[in-house]
Amino acid sequence: MVRKKRKLKRKVKILIFLLPIIILSLLAYKKINLNQSKPQKKSNDKEIINNILSHNINNIDESFLKWISNNYKDSIPKIDNYLKDNEYNENIWHKITGNSLIVLQDLYNNKYDNMTNITIKKENNKEITINFIGDVSLADNWYIAPKYDERNKKILGILSEEVVDELTKSTLSVANSEFTVSNRGEKMPNKYYTFRAKPERLPIYNEMGIDLVTLANNHVYDFGEYAFLDMLESFDNYKIPHIGAGKNISEASTPYYFITNGYKISFINANRSEKNILTPEATDTEPGVLRCYDPTLFTELITKTKKESDFLIALIHWGKEDSHELEQVQIDTSKTYIDAGADLIVGTHAHVLQGIDFYKDKAIIYNLGDFIFNDEDKDTMIYKLLIDNEGNFKHYIIPAHQKDEYTFLLKDNEKNKVINNIINYSENKIKIDSNGEIIKN
Repeated sequence: MVRKKRKLKRKVKILIFLLPIIILSLLAYKKINLNQSKPQKKSNDKEIINNILSHNINNIDESFLKWISNNYKDSIPKIDNYLKDNEYNENIWHKITGNSLIVLQDLYNNKYDNMTNITIKKENNKEITINFIGDVSLADNWYIAPKYDERNKKILGILSEEVVDELTKSTLSVANSEFTVSNRGEKMPNKYYTFRAKPERLPIYNEMGIDLVTLANNHVYDFGEYAFLDMLESFDNYKIPHIGAGKNISEASTPYYFITNGYKISFINANRSEKNILTPEATDTEPGVLRCYDPTLFTELITKTKKESDFLIALIHWGKEDSHELEQVQIDTSKTYIDAGADLIVGTHAHVLQGIDFYKDKAIIYNLGDFIFNDEDKDTMIYKLLIDNEGNFKHYIIPAHQKDEYTFLLKDNEKNKVINNIINYSENKIKIDSNGEIIKN
């Protein structure tokens, strides 16, 4: 009994001795946890913003940077770090926020709220594909529209399923619309070919997957002013975006914009196709098309539009009909337009394919030829532009053929034949690999 009491006393003494140590340890542990749970001191946003402002980046002010900070978490410190490391360029904004600096500034200024000449595609596919096709006729007094009715297969009566898939699955598809749209008007005097479709034909473009049509060409005024104005109204009624023609020069010169994958892409369109000029030029008070026989106005439009765009695509109706050879004016003015800010030039009108060139690493696709236009048996193609997430361009051709009022994709030897022909048409020889990618020599 005495022995048990002694053991108990020893345990009590040990406990009394250890108790302060235990208490101190608990307090220390609690202090460590309290310190760890405290929020880290926030970076000084004002200091970071001031540092960014000190670099005098164009069109960036304190209010804009605060808006970025509120809407794109942690973006401002990242921008600051790129500047400190001397690794800044405008592509950094897209990399960090998913939107280019131009798109961010437009959003900040609520620029898109009242715009009618814009389509916003809320996709983040990490790449953009834009398909371009040449001349399209849906005129009731020509070949394609009657065959569309006769075959009674809707769009598959005039285009193969593979063609339709290619056009509808791309981010955007663009076509040259080579006819007027109206139920009235008289044929333009002294003009041999005149094309007119009833307004009900326009939904065929929706079946094709077309997102934008070009109207600066030599057939939109075939039946006079009333039919021309009806055409503009019909495209608007069917909600099909269009460029290159208008009730006045302001409308005819108005770009169309697509916002997709955080980039702003602008399209403009002009005509210089007629040797005997009949299609009127739009003026301040009169309807017509945007012309570029004198390149001055189109050059100014390119420079102006490029300032508010990430990428600018100039579409031009030009060249000698039924000839694979280029006119010198195509070569010369292409360079002028690229010097002014165009990122890509795509041409139509020749009714046949022409060559491809590069100038300052910018592609010039001189002529896409007819795509679905008449009863002729001829080669054609889809030109595909791919823009990756970093804003780099890749260029592809997809060989096709029009025969018996029907257009289809080519394969194997027939595909390679078109590829080789385009290489031969190109004055500065290019390369086109087996996937159709156009490579600068």
